[in-house]
Amino acid sequence: MRIGFFTNTYFPICYGSVVSIESFRKNLEKLGHEVFVFAPSYREYKDKNKKIFRYPAFLFRYKIDYPISIPISSFINNKIEELNLDIIHVHQPFSLGREGLKFARKLKVPVVFTHHAKYEDYVHYIPFLPEGLMADLVKKEAVNFANKCDLTITPSRGIKKVIQKRGVDQGLIEVLSTGIDWESFQKGKRELIRKKYGVKKDEILCLNIGRINQEKNLELLLNSIKKIILENPKVKMMFIGEGFMKDHLLKMAEKSGIAKNVIFTGFIEYKKVKDYWKAADIYLQTSKSETQGITILEAMAVGLPVVAVKGTGTEDFIVDQKNGFLTKNNTKEFSGRIKFLIKNPSIGRRMALQGQKDSKNFCELDQTKKLEKIYKKLIKNK
Repeated sequence: MRIGFFTNTYFPICYGSVVSIESFRKNLEKLGHEVFVFAPSYREYKDKNKKIFRYPAFLFRYKIDYPISIPISSFINNKIEELNLDIIHVHQPFSLGREGLKFARKLKVPVVFTHHAKYEDYVHYIPFLPEGLMADLVKKEAVNFANKCDLTITPSRGIKKVIQKRGVDQGLIEVLSTGIDWESFQKGKRELIRKKYGVKKDEILCLNIGRINQEKNLELLLNSIKKIILENPKVKMMFIGEGFMKDHLLKMAEKSGIAKNVIFTGFIEYKKVKDYWKAADIYLQTSKSETQGITILEAMAVGLPVVAVKGTGTEDFIVDQKNGFLTKNNTKEFSGRIKFLIKNPSIGRRMALQGQKDSKNFCELDQTKKLEKIYKKLIKNK
């Protein structure tokens, strides 16, 4: 098959949607297919892969560096005509997602849409407009877009239920989680990172990976770990990522007197993150905006006990008290579960081993084979 991916986010940005896109892209090519990616340009970044085509874009810099594509390119228009695509897969309902839908109709090929995000949770990035109004508009637009596509993929059952309630045709939805390269998460260098950041062998390192922004609910995380650090200074907290809330969290840590125990690494290349995973002892996630939460599966694959706020993106993978802890969205319960793991390491290890076993069910090649079947069925029916 010759497959066209249309996405508003791609390297060097490394959001969860980009990790998903790249996982399916490389594994579809392992299965013998050709994948062409259409994405916005990003500063001076150059692609080594000749099957990636970049639209002109400008950098939106309110709270976040985000490339906004300008979907006007006679070169790309001609190239799409020449590629003889069998199917188009769009990864957002806006901008280049619409462009992908337009070309699918023109070429008379099926179009698949992956609903990567709860888009209403990101309207705070749009300045000067009322968030409530924008949230409603964004939800309606995503539903309308999904119903124009041949199929919508959701990364979890939870987000499938959400979009069904909003009006997406149930018969046009498939659940397909992004897989992980399980073996690669067994190879990190634990002591390399702990030495780099001054984490001693007898200290407990808690970890969070992702954007340091409002939708990740990190104030709750920091307030939860604060109580624990003040009682036990051998506990440290590491945040991997960048975002507009970083300075705010730093000030919170300083005001609480725990700044020496809180580490902000900044952005880390995805291929290097496996060492950071291995350095950690417990993974913490408080985000309420996930549709899958790939980092949950990655933490499980590494063999870390997980404490996460209950919601879409966690309930599909964590069975509470079996392979991790799911909590309510409050500091008392969240910090209570962290304390329990620290005081009961043998129970934490047992849960982590179960999580590691469960995560093997999401091998990225197996998940890609499921996507391959979806594509073939749609092409046949078209």
